[in-house]
Amino acid sequence: MASKQELPLFLGLNDKSITDIPKTVEKQRYMTSVAQAAKNPGRWVEMPRLPVPTGEHAVIECRGNIHVIAGYAKHRVDGNFHQVYGSKSRTWSLKAPFPLPCNHVAGVSIGSKIYTFGGFIEQNRCPHSKCFVYDTETDTWSPIAALARPRGAISAIVLDGKIHLLGGRDVRSVEWHEIYDPQADKYTFLAGMRGSTGTQPFVGQRDHMGVAVVDGKLHAIGGRMDSYDFNTSLNAVYDPKTDAWSFRAPLPTARSGPSCVYYKNKIVVFGGEATGRVFGTNEIYDPATDSWEAGTPMPVPRHGLHGATCALIGDKVHVPGGGPVPGGSVQGAYHDAFVLD
Repeated sequence: MASKQELPLFLGLNDKSITDIPKTVEKQRYMTSVAQAAKNPGRWVEMPRLPVPTGEHAVIECRGNIHVIAGYAKHRVDGNFHQVYGSKSRTWSLKAPFPLPCNHVAGVSIGSKIYTFGGFIEQNRCPHSKCFVYDTETDTWSPIAALARPRGAISAIVLDGKIHLLGGRDVRSVEWHEIYDPQADKYTFLAGMRGSTGTQPFVGQRDHMGVAVVDGKLHAIGGRMDSYDFNTSLNAVYDPKTDAWSFRAPLPTARSGPSCVYYKNKIVVFGGEATGRVFGTNEIYDPATDSWEAGTPMPVPRHGLHGATCALIGDKVHVPGGGPVPGGSVQGAYHDAFVLD
């Protein structure tokens, strides 16, 4: 059905009197970077808003459409909304609800299907193991093999037709790395993620990361251990040919909950949160030179987009929804897109 702009652009989670971004956020916004300014910093374009203000939700591109799934919405942390943006019609609609209302769901698309993994039942806690597949042609959800280890805030990405699941959190952050095979409906368990200090076996534990594939290798960027009090700038690279991790130039501005995408031969990382901060900072990584530059900051700093964390369609990187303040107290329907001309 067609979307109706009946809700405010922003909504408070517990405080129902909040219908806009609190003015106090001006002191919490962080927009700058220590990286050198990019020659082509890019620009932001405002796009049609979501029907329902949402945060800590999955964002997934599938066949030229954007799927926004579950998350915090309408004063609840266990949303089941499934909002879909048609890039050709430039309109939003609501599709089959997510089967298990929750937040911090990981998800990716392969062909005409969307695969989701785990999530939290309560606010950023109480992980579940349920996983589902959504068929965009029939608008139906079906269960798939469950996670052996329940968790939320997993980073998921497709490589060679299989889905890599990185990190996440059960009670604490984990370093787990496994691969889901959609054809076999089975998981393969790999050695855990690594940190840059080889003598410390557990420093690879992270959640709320950005991930991207470049030249057949996985980049796991930023994130945190347990809380945004302990953000990291790590840029860890997994090579499936050698089953080994290496490390490249770190993210200049450590943060968790950013959006991340490989776009026009660069990795773009923007948004995120930290203790008392919400980031508009936009940093662009060149894999060829192992260096970072500063792009144009987000006009409305936000965090809390999971799944693919943003949606690349044509020449635009779409960023629908997200939290405009640190933590989960406010959700947004604001939707914009980043463009490198």
